[in-house]
Amino acid sequence: MSRPVGDALPDSLFERLSGRDLEAVSDRVIVVCTVDDRGYPHPALLSYLETIAVDRRTIRLAMYSSSRSTQYARREGRLTLMLVDDRVAYYIKGTVQELARSMAVAPHNTKLQLHVAEVLADEADPELEPGAYIASGLTYVNPRRAGALKQARQLLAALSE
Repeated sequence: MSRPVGDALPDSLFERLSGRDLEAVSDRVIVVCTVDDRGYPHPALLSYLETIAVDRRTIRLAMYSSSRSTQYARREGRLTLMLVDDRVAYYIKGTVQELARSMAVAPHNTKLQLHVAEVLADEADPELEPGAYIASGLTYVNPRRAGALKQARQLLAALSE
C-alpha cells in the first residue's frame, strides 16, 4: 500500500533525479502517466537522461513534442511520474506546464516543468507481507550508452536553465 511522503522530494529521490550521477541511473526507466481523451491512464516511458529535479518541488522533463503524452499533459496540466527501484516505488504527482515547445539541443523535445504536489512511496508492508519486496526496477539497454550520456548532459543542462 502506498503511503504519503509529502509535497517535496525526499533526499534519496532528489539525489536520484539530480543528474549528478547519471551513470548510476542511466539504465533506469521512469513511467509517465497522463490521462487520455477517454479518461484512461496513459502511460509512457522516459529515462533519467530526460528528467532532472531542479529543486525538491520542481522537476523538468524533455518529452517528444508530438507525443500523445505531451498533448495530454498540455491539455490536463497534470501528470504522475512512477519510479520503481529495488525495494520501493515512488509516485510523484503534480501540475505541469510547458516551458518551451522545442529545445535547441533537442528540437523534437518539449521542455515541461512539473510542480510537485504529492509524493507517495509504495513498498511491501513487513507485517502483512513479511520478507516480500520489489526485487528490481524497470531498466533498458542502450547499446550507444556513452553517446547517450554525453547528449544527456547537454539536455539536462538545457532543462536546468
